[in-house]
Amino acid sequence: MLTRILTMLTLTTVMFGGPSIGWSQTVEDFVAQAQEKLDSWDHDEAVAFLDQALALDQSRPRVYFLRGSARRETGDTEGALADFDQAVALDPTDAEVLHDRGLLRHYTEDFEGALADFTAFLELEPMVLTVLKMRGEVRAQLEDFAGAVADFSAALELAPGDPELHYQRGFALAEEENWDASIADFTAVMDLPSLPDSQFDKQDDALLRRAQVKQRAGDHEGARSDCDLAIDRNERDLEAYYIRAQAETAAGDFQAAVEDLDTVLSRYPMAEAFHQRGLARRGLGDQSGADADFQAAADRGYEGSESDR
Repeated sequence: MLTRILTMLTLTTVMFGGPSIGWSQTVEDFVAQAQEKLDSWDHDEAVAFLDQALALDQSRPRVYFLRGSARRETGDTEGALADFDQAVALDPTDAEVLHDRGLLRHYTEDFEGALADFTAFLELEPMVLTVLKMRGEVRAQLEDFAGAVADFSAALELAPGDPELHYQRGFALAEEENWDASIADFTAVMDLPSLPDSQFDKQDDALLRRAQVKQRAGDHEGARSDCDLAIDRNERDLEAYYIRAQAETAAGDFQAAVEDLDTVLSRYPMAEAFHQRGLARRGLGDQSGADADFQAAADRGYEGSESDR
């Protein structure tokens, strides 16, 4: 009788989920459960299952990648980077890991690290549009403007007519002082329609960027003309008045510059505008007014060179 009772208790335990003897979950089991949690956006639970998987086997790069992805979603950036590092150490040819670590490094402003990851990715999978674009952005952050131009140009071969790529390349070209090419890119942004499903909307802004480039290139009349058009479109666009004042000062039209800067300063007393008005007032021979503006600029943190004055 006792033997029969013990047998029945054992069967009941197995059937209804109690402790079992001789059965354990594998790495694959834990990963499958983690994937279910990832699919339902339960990232904390996914991390818990992946912890158990790695406790059984620490040689699986894909498990580290999955845990890094889950940790990233929970806000554990440091833990995510550590997991991605381990995944790359175990398998440096996994392009997906390099891509995601590059994005996370970019997010944390580790631009050198992001550049290395995107470059390694492109060695494995050349001419991927999104990665070329991101590497171009990183190179611009690192002030490698020639490299940025090369990446944006390669991206434009894959996506001709993309106004966002023209916009970004226009900035990089301006930093290279390739004025004509920069102006051409910003003009293209103004002329090209936005791509379907694109969030990019910089057509109006491109007009001011073109004005800035023209001003830097010494085409003061061209800059003024662009600013006139921008102000016709939006008379409250203070940046247009400011850029036009720069062009007017450079062209020797100091009174017009003062009037534009009065408009800017009546709405937003920024240090650069005080300094620029000081230059225009000095051009008019109003040294006391110029000195007052230079002091106002300095009081607001302006750090221009003495040669500016």
